[in-house]
Amino acid sequence: MKGKLLLPVLLVLGLVGVAYLLLPKGSHSFYGTRLLNPKPVDFALEGPQGPVQLSQHKDKLVLIFFGYVHCPDVCPTTMLALKRAYEKLSPQEQERVQVIFISVDPERDTPQISDQYAKGFHPSFLGLTGSPETIQEVARTFGVYYQKTQYRGPGEYLVDHTATTFVVKEGKLILLFSPDKVEETEKVVGDLRALL
Repeated sequence: MKGKLLLPVLLVLGLVGVAYLLLPKGSHSFYGTRLLNPKPVDFALEGPQGPVQLSQHKDKLVLIFFGYVHCPDVCPTTMLALKRAYEKLSPQEQERVQVIFISVDPERDTPQISDQYAKGFHPSFLGLTGSPETIQEVARTFGVYYQKTQYRGPGEYLVDHTATTFVVKEGKLILLFSPDKVEETEKVVGDLRALL
């Protein structure tokens, strides 16, 4: 009886061993949400020195966050999380990563204000915005929702918005970090290194 059980067990162990050997070495289990069909994305928005096109950063891993300067909670929290992850990378890795903050509040956030806000978290970060129509189009490309709320008058309102961080590599959207996941610095850094 024992002999009859031993053969199937040995066969299963043998198959597991072969499967392990066939696995690609260094395969990374992503913490962020990996897109099975990476989506081509591009945009042209306004930076402090003029137009900036996403394709200008094609040789870099680009982390994009949509928010607004007057945001009381999720924007500064996410930008701090991105700063922590960025600063965990080596200087050589940092050269291959670009963090971009896109303001969905063009009425209050000029390109200069948006960029100052982004650079307040790290000097290499970039802040962009554009006309309301352009921002709407770019947001739609990424599936980002935003809408003014608690309107108390011109310049006095909040903006509800999608708080996902988008990762673009070689012009394609490949990875997403939800607000809770972006807080896990070591895991985010692991994902970024796997993509670099």
